[in-house]
Amino acid sequence: MKLLCCFSFLMLASCGIKHSSLDYGKTTMSDLVSVRGEPSEEKSIPMDGGKIVHYEDNEKFQVKNEIVTHGFKDPKGDEKNLIFWKHKFKDCQTSNTKISTPVGHELAEYEFKCPALGITVIYSEGSDFISRIVEHEKN
Repeated sequence: MKLLCCFSFLMLASCGIKHSSLDYGKTTMSDLVSVRGEPSEEKSIPMDGGKIVHYEDNEKFQVKNEIVTHGFKDPKGDEKNLIFWKHKFKDCQTSNTKISTPVGHELAEYEFKCPALGITVIYSEGSDFISRIVEHEKN
């Protein structure tokens, strides 16, 4: 009986886990709405057929011609540390690229990218803390 209770609890708990069912480059805007619900905000971007849709927890999706191309989210828990991503990407061919030049007191930003997983993380020069996670089409 205890085993059945434990199994039932695990099944209920796993149903609450948020799994990404988005296939970037293939998922349509209507698919996104059916999975995530209506966005709280939509903003046009300077790209033909481009927009950014906003959801709770500062999660955003870039859409071009009604196809979801990128997802942007804030890191949570261990995701905030660069070492977490180095371990997650350990079997992946990665690249580490400078993406911004510092102006004034700002620090340069870098992207640490694993194309095979479709994940890029952004962090500041001299810091091991992740500022953004970008999900994109897997290569």
